[in-house]
Amino acid sequence: MDALFKTVEETAEPLQADVKGQIPEWLKGSLLRVGPGKFEVGDQSYNHMFDGLCLIHRFNIESSKVTYQNRFLRSDSYVLAQQQNRIVVTEFGTNSYPDPCKNIFSRFFSYFWDTTGSGPSDNCNVNLMQVRDEVYAMTETPLMRRVDPQTLETDPEKVDRSKYVALNLITAHPHTDRDGTIYNMASRFGKDGLFGLVKMPIPDEGERNNPTQKAYMVATVPQESKTRPSYFHSFGLTDNYVVFVEQPMYINVWKLMFSKFTSGKSVSAAMEFDNDAPTRFHVIEKKTGKVLPTVYLSDSFFAFHHINTYEEDGQLVVDLCCNEDGNGVTALYLENLRSSEYPLADGIVAAKRYVLPLQPAEASDQDNLVTLVDTKASAVLREDGTVFCTPERLCPGIVELPRINYDYYNGKKYQFFYGVSGQINMLIKGDIQTKSSKSWKETGCYPSEPIFVPAPGATAEDEGVVLSLVVKSLSGEDRSVFLLVLDGETFAEVARAEVPSPAQACMTFHGIFLPNA
Repeated sequence: MDALFKTVEETAEPLQADVKGQIPEWLKGSLLRVGPGKFEVGDQSYNHMFDGLCLIHRFNIESSKVTYQNRFLRSDSYVLAQQQNRIVVTEFGTNSYPDPCKNIFSRFFSYFWDTTGSGPSDNCNVNLMQVRDEVYAMTETPLMRRVDPQTLETDPEKVDRSKYVALNLITAHPHTDRDGTIYNMASRFGKDGLFGLVKMPIPDEGERNNPTQKAYMVATVPQESKTRPSYFHSFGLTDNYVVFVEQPMYINVWKLMFSKFTSGKSVSAAMEFDNDAPTRFHVIEKKTGKVLPTVYLSDSFFAFHHINTYEEDGQLVVDLCCNEDGNGVTALYLENLRSSEYPLADGIVAAKRYVLPLQPAEASDQDNLVTLVDTKASAVLREDGTVFCTPERLCPGIVELPRINYDYYNGKKYQFFYGVSGQINMLIKGDIQTKSSKSWKETGCYPSEPIFVPAPGATAEDEGVVLSLVVKSLSGEDRSVFLLVLDGETFAEVARAEVPSPAQACMTFHGIFLPNA
């Protein structure tokens, strides 16, 4: 597994891959992936998996042939590091020296001290977003970088969403509605701190270089503590509602301010999980921005990723990848990932379902308000008026980096999801109805987040293929890369495209598939 967290060299020009098996003729387009690719600069090293300088990968599929290339995002974080041969910009888990304030909370710091105009990191290594025919790399700061989806070259101009909406933190997991409108959840820190739902209407032709010009905040949720706001990474969207989970993973502002002097680990060192505090689900009406008054609570958990959310019979079904111990952030320090053969063993992440009754009636605390017949999840109305929710586990084993048939089933009732399992060495297909799963695994292979691509004219939810970038390392030193193609229904391998040396890859977070026009 150590091979996943080592610096790789850039392969900017496309290399022809050796295809084994038969790639479906209808599969034409580009699989784009993003993640860290450079973990050291000069004699300095990054501390956390979220910190590595962004590397963008591209598999292009045409006429059953495949090419591969990658390129580092030319962010300010990357360019300045290369110019000065040191870590210049502070990232999630690593402070730069002597400039400790240039991170995602620099604007928040300025509320307490003068940061002389330093701004957030643009090391957009978390996810990619398509807006019309443009592609943007994102992290959790307000900054995005536009990327050419064919050459992977970086546009020199940054897009700063905080110019249009007052925010400090915004997820790298926006949702695209059926009409093309993009929704996202954001945080604002300081004396006016809040959580906000941001709506970004589809841009006109003349606005493509900056698709956020029309963005505005349509709903707000108050923060329980201005000095200890909750951290979140994603949210749920249905036809009529947004579900925001306020979890007891807190950002301790005072620790954040002094992290440079105490740990050198920046934002990550200021994060605290309170196992005794409940998790709260906030439900927002998408059209009006009204926050429903019902207080939905559960036992504490931490979740990076929502799987899917949908409405059924007056209830909201919320599926997430949950970690009860709250160690999801600390487990991803590079020293932890590199030092153990089983670094994820202590942080089991399970796929779980919560059900939120939208109109809880008067009932005793023994009555289950969940009326859906196909779930064991429960919700009870307590004497204080809160609704306490208990989840159901959707399938056995670890599940992270989940994906579904997004274009047709996001916000809709669904049956299947795909994810990474084991020690990042297995892919699974989960069946929610049967509570079972299928898997793909091969010795020495580490697959990335699986992306489902529906077949043209598909009538079944799982009719299509699943794509994954796989790093193969049998010795820990060799690091070849191939594209894996699985049948979406049977989960059997259909084909793979092996990339020749010297191309290498490492851990990637998220990505998108862009079909050819």
